[in-house]
Amino acid sequence: MTVKNPLMTICAAVLMVFIHGGMTLHAQVAALVPESLKLDDRHLLLDGSLSDDELKGNPFVFNDFRKAVSHFSDTTTLYIRPWVYWVDNPDVPEVVKGENGREPFGMVIRGKQLRLIGLGRQPNDVVLASQRGQMQGAVGNFTMLDMHVDDLHVENMTLGNYCNVDLDYPLNPRLSRKKRSDAITQAHVGYVHGQRLLAHRVRFVSRLNLNPLNGARESLYDSCHFECTDDALNGGNAVYRHCDFDLYGAKPLWSTFGAGPMFDDCDFYVRTDNRETFFCKQGGPVTVVNCRYHAPEGSYVGWTPYPQRWLRCYQKDFTLNGEPYVIGNRQPQNTLFPETVGAIPFLPVSKHEAELRSPADLQLGSEENVAWTVEKGFEDFVEIVPQQGGQALFHLQNNTDETADFCIMATAADGRQAACHLTLHPALLPAPSFLKAPKIRRRADSLYVDYRLDLQGRRDQSLISWWRDDICVSLGHDFPQRSYRLSQADAGHTLTAVVVPRHQRSRDTLATRSTFFVKKAPRRTVLDTDFHDFPCQWQPKILEGYWTVDGNKPSDTADYDWRFDKNKPMWEYGEGFNGAVGHGLLQAQRGARLMYTPMEKEYGPMSLTLLVDPTKTAGQGFGSATGQYMDVCLKFDTRTLTGYGLRIIRTVKHAKAVDFLLVEYENGNVRPLSAPVSATCYRTGCTISLTYADGLLKAHVSTTTPRPSDSPLPHVVDLQASVAHNAFGGIHIQHTGSCGESTTMLHRLTAAW
Repeated sequence: MTVKNPLMTICAAVLMVFIHGGMTLHAQVAALVPESLKLDDRHLLLDGSLSDDELKGNPFVFNDFRKAVSHFSDTTTLYIRPWVYWVDNPDVPEVVKGENGREPFGMVIRGKQLRLIGLGRQPNDVVLASQRGQMQGAVGNFTMLDMHVDDLHVENMTLGNYCNVDLDYPLNPRLSRKKRSDAITQAHVGYVHGQRLLAHRVRFVSRLNLNPLNGARESLYDSCHFECTDDALNGGNAVYRHCDFDLYGAKPLWSTFGAGPMFDDCDFYVRTDNRETFFCKQGGPVTVVNCRYHAPEGSYVGWTPYPQRWLRCYQKDFTLNGEPYVIGNRQPQNTLFPETVGAIPFLPVSKHEAELRSPADLQLGSEENVAWTVEKGFEDFVEIVPQQGGQALFHLQNNTDETADFCIMATAADGRQAACHLTLHPALLPAPSFLKAPKIRRRADSLYVDYRLDLQGRRDQSLISWWRDDICVSLGHDFPQRSYRLSQADAGHTLTAVVVPRHQRSRDTLATRSTFFVKKAPRRTVLDTDFHDFPCQWQPKILEGYWTVDGNKPSDTADYDWRFDKNKPMWEYGEGFNGAVGHGLLQAQRGARLMYTPMEKEYGPMSLTLLVDPTKTAGQGFGSATGQYMDVCLKFDTRTLTGYGLRIIRTVKHAKAVDFLLVEYENGNVRPLSAPVSATCYRTGCTISLTYADGLLKAHVSTTTPRPSDSPLPHVVDLQASVAHNAFGGIHIQHTGSCGESTTMLHRLTAAW
């Protein structure tokens, strides 16, 4: 049986400690739980200062968090006296791994109702801690707590993963502990699988992927403190009130869903020199009310780097460095300004995006009575037919030759708004007919397919591919690829141009072919491509004068469980994002590989220059230090996988840099030729140069991105190694990194023999 209002009694005891002071730590903590607090099998006490002998005879008092958890029932309150409690023993040297495809956990806790109440004077007096992260004591994104609890209440304590943060404990300095590594990696605090989370006066400490007990269907953080980098905060239906945030990255939320989170009376402190910060990496609803943002002078604060047209976020009384500021002001349609905010101002609609071909009907609905409107300038494309409740039917008609992009908005009486971004293509027309059939003509060192279409004023968007024998050697991605540059490999072969006539409104139609036999072709000593016509489909054959476009899982990645799908492309040509600027060639699956096999002969000196943009902007290049690297090789035999190259790899040493080292391939096995050099130059505008001549292999790497001010590491890499001569002339690029936001865009490759 417990006393009446035990937390009030505890607070009174805390006040007495403040008033009298001068007690030893043990005396202080003894005063914090009065004798009137009765313990039983549902009300337990944790006190790390007590010895095992002192615990004898009291089955409800523990000195170890894991032992206390083993006595939890479906409904448990655990009072915790000041101490540092290790959820996972940091001194165990074994590397922990996850099970059943999940990340590794320090502890899994189950129950219906759980209260964890710290009994210190302030939240940092009671610390639940771990010290592992991805490739730093764990394989996978180590998570301290996995809580399967329907109703969780955590109060007056610190939950910290001290993998990359020092644990300073002034109450008892011998319990302090230095961080495991300076290199920031994925190190989580916890998940909650349940209905409710209440965190009151809790400090959440980590860096990358903080995860401050993410996952409950309803989460309230009251008067809490957060230290984090990117992809860190709870993006669900979470409310943060009277909280403060130390931001060591640029995007604390990965993505939001449903109503998204609300920040009420909060302070955000940018602890880096980032001049552009965003609430969310992937985008989604966010509400910010009566909040203060503190950032370097001249900063921009946005909702997300690439906001969707339909996105609607809310702000009220927001300041940046003390001045009123509109979040995401580069795209003003994304921001709404409510007069009052109680609950999260979310307006659900049945669909946020739709892509249709005119003429078409679109049914949209909301759970509330709303007024439907069309974005200004596109009213003629839409006829609105209101229906019962919040439903409406939209008759859509695009009578132009161009695709129309616009939003249909739903607005509630109190000003809440939602939108559906509509991509409306014009009606299809028959494919244009040929006024002049395709015919290949020779132009010095190139071929040109000549044709003329009845376009009736529309744009030629014909799909043209060039084939040597049965392998595609050129394919236009951005425009009709009417010309083809000849190489020595074309001599003695028939080239075929396949033309699928199109304009911007045409239906698919049959292709027309034209062939040309190449008697002679230039003997080029330079290969140069910006990949705009590079065929990305799976092509595993190794043939002279051809690119091999496939996937490969090297043997040195055997410790990491990943695979690729041979039925899908490994590479794709497209527009970049984040640090990748413009258009180029991107990895579509992990393990993407390119190899070029030159004509059979003995090759001597060779050079290779590759211009790239990593999508990662901080210099880390890859998703994590899990065997993720890119090899760029020359003097390479594509059949035996033998030759020389440069490896660019993310390691556990640095969070904002990669290692560079020269390597030798021998029958697919790789060994280092130089010591690794850590550098910060793997960023936007990176030039990778490799040369071989007279038994000397050299590499030079630099970038147009300025040197980061907070790193002492080199910003230019120069390596060399003496190697044995070989007669090979092939090219090899192997990428083992995860894809999406961890890819590297290839802009231009130039090889010379």
